[in-house]
Amino acid sequence: MHPSEPGIHESDPDFDIRLDRHGQVVLLSLTGRLEGVACLVLQQYLVNALVARIPPLLAVDLRSLAAIDEHGRDILRSAARHARVAEGRMIVVYGEYAAQASDDDGGEIEAAGTVEDALTDLSGTPRWPSG
Repeated sequence: MHPSEPGIHESDPDFDIRLDRHGQVVLLSLTGRLEGVACLVLQQYLVNALVARIPPLLAVDLRSLAAIDEHGRDILRSAARHARVAEGRMIVVYGEYAAQASDDDGGEIEAAGTVEDALTDLSGTPRWPSG
């Protein structure tokens, strides 16, 4: 994207995603703006992570996001549901802008205060009952 395009500012960080493995847990660290095409990139990463291991164990670090749109929130909620259906878990570490990613009832996306907490929790016993 060119900085002179409407809605694009040089100070806005580009979207980036980093994938790391911590034992059986996949950690996705997101930076920049989770909007538009970036949502499709995230969706592909999440699909791959969800099918790579059964049950899937995912930690998603959103602390470095500058913005998130409704499509990004929907993708995170959907990935959390898919992880539970596969008897796995997905835990999100929220940042300033990313806290709005959870559902209004707060019950659909599991959250942790730090990446370390999420990784430790996911490495332990699953919380979600199967069925």
